[in-house]
Amino acid sequence: MQDSILAALDYLSALHPVTLFLLFLAENILIAAISILLGFMLDGLLTTFKDEITLKEIGWTCSTIFFNTLVTLAGYKLFQHGVIIFHLNFSVTELLADFLLLIVAMDFMMYVFHWAIHKLHALYRYHDLHHQYNNPTAVSLFVLHPVEVLGFGGLWLCLLTAIDFSIYAIILYLMFNVAMGIIGHLRKEFIPASVKNHTFFQWLANTGFHVDHHQYQQYNFGFYTKVWDRIFGTLK
Repeated sequence: MQDSILAALDYLSALHPVTLFLLFLAENILIAAISILLGFMLDGLLTTFKDEITLKEIGWTCSTIFFNTLVTLAGYKLFQHGVIIFHLNFSVTELLADFLLLIVAMDFMMYVFHWAIHKLHALYRYHDLHHQYNNPTAVSLFVLHPVEVLGFGGLWLCLLTAIDFSIYAIILYLMFNVAMGIIGHLRKEFIPASVKNHTFFQWLANTGFHVDHHQYQQYNFGFYTKVWDRIFGTLK
């Protein structure tokens, strides 16, 4: 596995910057397309797909993909210059420890950032775009102002700069992040009530948790868990 990753990194390092950007652009387009299609499938909206998406949403989704690509490219360049360092040796213990640390750290930083953009008028005017959709779909996940995209991307790059993580934990976290984004922008809960009501899942963000945030904007600022909302009294 390590040899495959090293080979992939060597391949990327040999690419022209424009080719590298286009490759990362294709990656982000694929991620967005899979996320949207999967979200619509889970909501049972595939047959009404065209009726649920507006040209405005498509435009903002394209914008988000573009700026996510810039964040991806910036992260790779920081890695090339040794500012971001990944651990390449595979260890299950290190993978799980780093994965949990990534979830906790990003959940806290995004909670603070999300809370701030709601409380500070100068920032909320950018975030208000996302809240124009009180009945979100998977497309709403990508309806973000560039300032917000770069804000969340900046938090991610700062964390990777501050701490050296296992590259396998990072890959797992990125998959988890997309999954939680989809779950937070569904119209119906797909997790069985018997599972959802378990004590463990009461601490995790679910579909209803983020949908409530779209309805009641002063609550539920977390992304992956309800921990910070419970601690700071913003849980609905």
